[in-house]
Amino acid sequence: MKKLLLTSAILTSLVLTPMAQANSHSQSLSESQVKGLTDDTFSDESKEELGFGAGAILGGIFGGPAGAMITGLAGTFLMKSLNGEEDIVELTKANAAQAKNYEMQLASLKSQMQNAEFQHQQELLAFEQSQVKASALQASNLMMSLQFNTGSSDIPSYYAKQVNALASILNNNEDLTIDLSGYTDLLGSSKRNQALSLARAESVKTALVNQGVGGHRINTIGYGENHPVVANAQQESSFYDRRVMISVQQSDKQMAKN
Repeated sequence: MKKLLLTSAILTSLVLTPMAQANSHSQSLSESQVKGLTDDTFSDESKEELGFGAGAILGGIFGGPAGAMITGLAGTFLMKSLNGEEDIVELTKANAAQAKNYEMQLASLKSQMQNAEFQHQQELLAFEQSQVKASALQASNLMMSLQFNTGSSDIPSYYAKQVNALASILNNNEDLTIDLSGYTDLLGSSKRNQALSLARAESVKTALVNQGVGGHRINTIGYGENHPVVANAQQESSFYDRRVMISVQQSDKQMAKN
């Protein structure tokens, strides 16, 4: 019994002495210094020591020396658990910030890809437009002729492919117009040849309109027996003079734009 009382007295002295010193020290602190103390003031090691000390005090009071040791260890474990929870919270925050950063990078990458695709489409469109202009320019320099039989304004069947190709060019280039100039050789009267030359030009126009070309884009004129290529007073009949000359050019509005 005496040993127990002696042991309790020693433990009480060991516990109360640091507490008294701590109390005395805390009284010497100013109010502002006390308010300035935070969890950051103590290191993790200090917190563990504090946990062990607090546990030892409680164990010594209620359970004797053995209780002091066991409760001290429990206090240390508790402080380590609290420190671990703080680490988990910080790690969770760091992971959330990293995930947000990845999302921002992904959004930026998607935006760059969309801009690149838009730029590519714009370049393709510009290239197609340049090709169309080049094609129209080439077509505008196109000149060809269709030859006719003597006294006829019917287009020979072997010109069907050429007429279809010409209609396709005009349909694909709306800014192009076409002039059709009809001619005859020197056979027959001048009046009859004038009418025949215009009829030949109108025959070609009808063929193009039937292929979808707008009639307002086609100009026709008949020159009769004027401007012969081969025919003369000695050779009135000439295959090359019985013709319709075809000339394709850009419209006045398109030429003004260029």
